[in-house]
Amino acid sequence: MAQVYQFNLANVNTQAEITALGNSVLFADSIVPLFVQTEPAGVTTNILVVTSNVDIDTSALSANDYEILADDSQSELSVDISTGKFVEGNMICGYAPLTEVQTDVRDFVAYKQTGTDTVWFKGVCSTTQSQDYTPDLVANSRSIHMLTPAQVASINF
Repeated sequence: MAQVYQFNLANVNTQAEITALGNSVLFADSIVPLFVQTEPAGVTTNILVVTSNVDIDTSALSANDYEILADDSQSELSVDISTGKFVEGNMICGYAPLTEVQTDVRDFVAYKQTGTDTVWFKGVCSTTQSQDYTPDLVANSRSIHMLTPAQVASINF
């Protein structure tokens, strides 16, 4: 009951694309970063190979954004929940500069886009948005996807 797919870090960075992959990435069994060089042009690309029991929303992705590498032909779990407010303890993933991730996310793993300070990341929100504080990821309108601890607990794997 798993699907293995790959996507290019530079191509998958809009809010719709992050939301399409977000649940699958947050609950991934494995994420393997690869640095690939295409032939004959020699173009280098950072990709992530993800194995997950949670399916992706392919309606929000173009065929150039991702590639299914393996699918066991059993239906994967769909998770259709999201939050709007940045709250400490939420699971989060997204695409943003590393400095912003370091400010507002803890226990994170970051996958760097070569040649930039931008990363694909997943972790836990370490701050809460309030009248007095706006996290950098929110203030700069970064593409992020979050789940609350209650939403995570309600998912039956």
